[in-house]
Order: sequence, then structure tokens, then C-alpha cells
Amino acid sequence: MRVIRAAVAFATFVAAVASSSAHADPVTSGEARFTVLTPRVIRMEYSSSKQFEDAPSLVFATRGNAGDVPAKVSHEKGWLVIRTDLLTLRYKEGSGPFGADNLTVESKQLKPAIAWHPGLKETRNLGGTARTLDQVDGDRHASDNTPLDLGDGLLSRDGWHVVDDTGSFVFGDEKLPWVHRRACQACTDWTFFGYGHDYVAALGDFTKIAGREPLPPRYAFGYWWSRYWNYSDSEIRDVAADFARYGIPLDVLVIDMDWHTTPGLASGSDKRDIAGQTPGWTGFSWNRSLFPDPQRLLRWLGDQGLRITLNLHPASGMLPHEDAYGRFMDAMKADRAHPLPFEAADASYMSALFSTVLDPLQAMGVSFWWLDWQQWRESKAMPGLSNTWWLNHVFFTHMQQTSDKRALIYHRWGGLGNHRYQIGFSGDSIISWGSLAFQPRFTSTASNVLYGYWSHDLGGHTFRDESDPKTRRVDPELYVRWMQFGAYSPIMRTHTTKNPNLRKEPWRFAPAEFDALRDTVLTRYRLLPYTYTMGRKAFDTGVSLVRPLYYAWPEDDRSYASGAEYMFGDDLLVDPVTAAAGSDGFASQETWLPRGDWFDTTRGRSLHGERALAGRYRLDEVPVFARAGAIVPTNTNTTVSVSHDTGARTLLVYPGGNQSATLYEDAGDDEAYRGTAFARTALATERTKQGVRLKIAARDGTYPGMPTSRTWSVAFVAVAMPSKVTVDGVALPRADDDKPGTWRLNGRDLTLHVTLPEHDFAHPQVVDVTWPTDAPDVDGLVGQMRDVRDAVAWLKGHWEDFGGIPDELSAAAQADLLIDYHPDRFRDEVAAFRNRVAKLDAILAAAPMSDELKAGFRARLKPRP
Repeated sequence: MRVIRAAVAFATFVAAVASSSAHADPVTSGEARFTVLTPRVIRMEYSSSKQFEDAPSLVFATRGNAGDVPAKVSHEKGWLVIRTDLLTLRYKEGSGPFGADNLTVESKQLKPAIAWHPGLKETRNLGGTARTLDQVDGDRHASDNTPLDLGDGLLSRDGWHVVDDTGSFVFGDEKLPWVHRRACQACTDWTFFGYGHDYVAALGDFTKIAGREPLPPRYAFGYWWSRYWNYSDSEIRDVAADFARYGIPLDVLVIDMDWHTTPGLASGSDKRDIAGQTPGWTGFSWNRSLFPDPQRLLRWLGDQGLRITLNLHPASGMLPHEDAYGRFMDAMKADRAHPLPFEAADASYMSALFSTVLDPLQAMGVSFWWLDWQQWRESKAMPGLSNTWWLNHVFFTHMQQTSDKRALIYHRWGGLGNHRYQIGFSGDSIISWGSLAFQPRFTSTASNVLYGYWSHDLGGHTFRDESDPKTRRVDPELYVRWMQFGAYSPIMRTHTTKNPNLRKEPWRFAPAEFDALRDTVLTRYRLLPYTYTMGRKAFDTGVSLVRPLYYAWPEDDRSYASGAEYMFGDDLLVDPVTAAAGSDGFASQETWLPRGDWFDTTRGRSLHGERALAGRYRLDEVPVFARAGAIVPTNTNTTVSVSHDTGARTLLVYPGGNQSATLYEDAGDDEAYRGTAFARTALATERTKQGVRLKIAARDGTYPGMPTSRTWSVAFVAVAMPSKVTVDGVALPRADDDKPGTWRLNGRDLTLHVTLPEHDFAHPQVVDVTWPTDAPDVDGLVGQMRDVRDAVAWLKGHWEDFGGIPDELSAAAQADLLIDYHPDRFRDEVAAFRNRVAKLDAILAAAPMSDELKAGFRARLKPRP
């Protein structure tokens, strides 16, 4: 047995992105070199001059830190053989460049088995992602109707994938690692991944050799407001005040390019600046007619708890009209009479740009940068280097090294390896139902290259050029559905083009639409502790927050054909509504539930998996299915931004079997989470026939500013009235005000709310709930009560008889209130409701109403499978 080990670390940059320490020793055979990076990953190099590359590449930035990998190396009848626990590589020694006759990688242990050789075609790659959704309608380019190419991801149903790194750029050992060409451009450099259908292991391996998926600041998981508009100081203040006025939390305010002067952007202008670009796209100086005192505005916004990002199109570089032009040129030791062209691959240029222009703006109050590079694809100084890729690296790494805040940028996908630089800006998608239908799949598939933080223009950006300008208006239903997807996506950000008719502020919509939009944003904040915990999991494992079903069910063909469905973290399956409702006001949607037991959150019922579910959903309903028994940590107060979060948490406990979960926490906006500055709280349930026990463990770990105590709440979803609730063995009284040390059952959603006494984090807490032996079965009751309630409300809206609707209908519609008013009669009130529902047909038959009204009423009570 020979252990292949690590040799050297990669300075500060590697420390920031690495997963472990130690460097695998390569095995050389003549002009060939092989390095076992993990039991599933082998690097294969061939160089006729034996010029092997040891520097980290732009993709595999941390492969020198893969860790100790047990492997057997032998020479058998002229063949070099390397065996890991899972793979066997054979190379015919002295046989020259790699080919089908001299190199193989096999595995009989993996499922499916692998028998690879050079030239073998990969036929079932599961896709990666694309640079942008600019002018994409659905999954096709609007200009020519060609499909959007998502390229190859790391995962394939074939069970293997090869990344060809031949001729790629490498990093130097500078403080901010800079790009360099390889000594040998033509030398073969392949990295073979063999994983069978263990996709999660493959992603974890990639993090070891290519760097981790960083955890964004906690505020990034909140709501972002963005609009392409020439906002003024006063208008921005009004927008921020309106969010507060309507009780809609907000964490990030995006100011598009009109923050700076924009000469030459008038419609039809064909002017060019001295850099050859359209004047005004690039800008680094505040537009003082809009922002007379930008520092005061940024200070005020900061006092409201808002983070600010400004848009940058840096292609024209620093031009003479910019405020900082003189300082920049002096830093470059250049003649002010001759402006310098922009070049991201020029270390001196970028250093001067940061020190004289961008860093002072951040010191003024800009939180991070929205890079919006739309110009030439490759560096002019270093052809072949993607400007998008390189700008992401430089901006993100510079922030890591110069700020005490957690690094964050906001830009397009540059290519493999860009997962180290979140967050992605997906660009200017076309406003259509097709675009909404495509974005969930686009987002989840990107996790196949670890690009787990796509941010979309929720609601779409613009209409097709050929569309009628008179019809370019926001479709409220489409916008609500897009926002609902946004609540269950990596980043929730609205945006639109500069069109006075495209207004997406929630308070501009009709009451029902406003309610749905506001509730959607509140849902986002309710789930923030869960999403942040899953963000940490992505950092630890490489499994993104939004991921396809086939990660967990790789042998189920339906998980590959599930369309817009995806897992949102470990415990929530989401299938956003992506089509308009019918004339009855319901949107039809079929959802595939994989193997296992699930809880339908819209209907309040338990379901067995391995089935297709045909659902009908109101405007304010989203098809979300929780794993049976799931424990989901949430915010207790959903109306405040991250900066005003008091730390109160509510644990949602869904019906089902025993489960466990973890709540992850850290300081929220520093890089110390990469080390040991974080805390975890373990959560677990134990169920019996008549009760459930929830264990909240003592917190494990510390971080700066960590509170010492907390008031927990627990929400047991869709349950009957309990007979007893205790915390640490002490019985709690029932109350209606959620005071610490009390409980109540909410009749509307049949959720048992237990507010625990405040306690020290150093001690565990145990919650026990017991139900009476004659407790009624309430599975599905929440959905049924809502259907009756909404049907009666519809009937009242169309009823013209002065006598009023039948008494039994009124009583059935208020079953939830009757439960709240008479908790001691819970069993009887449930029975009374079900009895009234059973009599609905008879009640309708006797009621003095038209057949049309009866049909409309029945349609709203149509069973939802």
C-alpha cells in the first residue's frame, strides 16, 4: 500500500477556498503523470517534454489540497496500474500520448459500472449552466429561436465525466493570485471523475480540488429590490420608506447604472467614446443632479439596515471626465493626456482602479459591486482568458483580502471554477410564462457545476422586441407566480428594464395580488434560518440549496424528467406554478413525488411518494412538499430585515416519522465562518402512538456577537388538540397570546404553537406533546376547511338574495373560529364541520339559488387529488 500525499499549500487564496490540506504525490511513467486526487478522481497528464504543470489552474485551484488518498501502485506486464478503493487506472508504459489502446479507467464497484478510455463519448451528461439569460425566452434565444446551451456539467448518468484542462491558465503565487499561461500549452491535462450515480460524492470531490461554494452574507438571503430607473435621492428614500410602510422587509437595494453620469445613451445614439464604447455605459462618478450628496444618502440607507450595490460596466475604463481620473492616472504613473484602455488582466490597472476609485466608494457605503460586463468576451492582453471569469476572480478575491466583510459580487457565470465567486446575475430574460417555466430547471441544473446562487430578474426583464408596445404591461398573475419561485430560489431579487409601465412595487397591485406578493416575501424571511443553514451545507459538501431530484433519487427515471421540480434544501420539494390559471381561478399542476413519505403544505395532508399528484392551486398557493417529519428552523418575526432580526426562532415540525436536523448560525457577514467561528444546534424528534418529543440540544460552537439566550417556539403542523404539553417535564398552560411558557392550537391551520421559556444556549430543552386516545384524524382537514371558507366567500360575492346564505354554510365556513373559541370542544367541532360538509349537496339543493351559482360553488369544492 502506498499513500499518495500532499506537498504544498497555495498561499492566502488557497486558504480562502480550500477544503483540506495535503498534496497528492504524482506517479510518473515516462512522459505520463497521474495524480490520485480522491478515490473517485484521477488527474492524467501527458507531456512529450515532461513539462508537467504543478501550479493551480483557474478551475482546479485547490487540487494540491485534496488530502491523503490511499492508493496501490503497481507495474504489471508493462502496464502501470493505480488502484483506489473505487477506480482502477491502467496505462501501457512507454506507449506515448493517451489513446483508447493504452489508457483505461474502470470500476466494477460503482453503479453503473465504468469502463472508460480516451475517445469514449459521454452520452448522458446532465448539463451545467450558461453565461446569461439575456434575451432568452423560455429555453430559447429570442433572436433566432435556437435552444440555450447549458453545456456539460460534472454529472452524467453514464457515471463518469472528464474535465479537459489542457492549455488552461494557471495562477501565480501573488498576494492576489494572478493569471499566467502554462509553460506547455499543448500538454494533455485531463481530470477524470468516476462516481457512478453517487452525484453528491462527485460534487464533494470537486470542492476538494476546485474550491468550495462560498456562503454569501446572511443579508443576501433576504429580499433585493432592483429596477433599471434613473432614481433620484428622494425617490430612493421614498421606495425604502414604502417597504417599511407596507410591512415588507428588505435587505438589499440595487442602484442600476444611472447612479453615475450616462452621456450618450439617448435612444438611437451611435456615438462612441475614446475607448470605442457607447458613452455612458461605463461610469465611476456620481450623477450629482440625482444624488447631490451621495454619502449622506448611503449613510441614511445604512441606518435603515439596507445594503447597497451599484452597477458597473467598466469596459471604457477611466476617462478624463471622471472625478478620480487624475488620481488613477497618477497611480498608474501615466500621462493624463493619454487615457489608458481598460484591461482586467493588467494587475497594475486593476490595483489602481480599486485603490483610487472603487475602494473609496465602498468606504462611502457601497456594500458590494454588481458587475455587468457585456462587452468583448476575452482579454485583449491575454487572448483566451474570459473577461467575465477573470473579473469575477479579481473583484471577489480583492474584497476578501481588503475588507472585514464577507466577500460578495454579483455578475454573470464565467465558466467552470466560477462557483467560488457568488452571486450570479442571470441577465435580461424575456417576460413570458415560458421564461418562468424554464428558470427553475435552469437554476437547479446549475448546481451540477456548483453554481448555486443564480439571481434572476423576477418577473422577467423586458418584452420581445416585436411585441406590441401597447401590451407591454405587468401581468399580475405571472408576476406573483414568478415571485413565488423567487421565494424558493437562491436569491430573491426583482428587476425590470427602464419602462414606466413595468412597475413591480407590491403596493401597486390589487388587494389580492398585493397580499400574495407580500406573503411571498414574508415566506422568504420565514425560511431564512433554513436557507442559511442549507447555504452552509453547500459550503461543506458542494450540494447547493436548489438541486435536482436526481441527487437523492438517482435510480428513478422520473427524477430526471421532473421538469421544474427541485429540492429546496434537504427537506422541501418545490414545484412552482409556471402556467396561468383556468377560468375557475385555479392553476393545474402535476407533481411527481419521489419515493418516501411527504406532507403537502398547501392541503395539510400526508402522502406516500412514487406517485404523480394532479393539483389545483389558488393564486396564493405554492406546491411545496415537506419530507415527512421534517424539522425546519424558521424566523418567528417575518416582517423585519436581517439587520433587525431579534434571533427568535420557530421550529416547524411536520407530521411523520422520527427526524433530525440542524440550525446553523454565525456572525453573518465576515469570513471567519471558514474557520471555527460558527455554531450549530442539533434538533431531533421521537414519536410514539400518542405523542412526540422534540429535543433541542445545547448549542455547539461560538462566534463573535453570539447571543447567550433565546426564546424558541415550536410549531407542530396539522395536529389535533393535545391533552398535555410539557417543556423539560413542566406542564405548560394553554393561552391565546404566545407568552413564553404557553401553548395554543391555531384553528385556521391546525398548528400547535408552543412558546418555550427563555433559556441559556448552554442547556438543552425537551418538548413533549401528548394527544388523547380519541383525538380525531385531522389529515387533510386544513385544506378542506379552506376550500369551504373560500367557496362560501365566493358565493357571498355573487349572492343577491336578501335572505342571506343558508346557516349551515356560514357555520361550515367558520369551523376554524369555532375551534379557536371552543378549544375544549375540538373533537366535537371537527365532527360538526365534517357533518356539514357531508350535507353540502342537500343544502345546495334546498337553497334558493340558480343552477349557475350552485355549479360555481361546487367547482370551488372540487376534490384536489
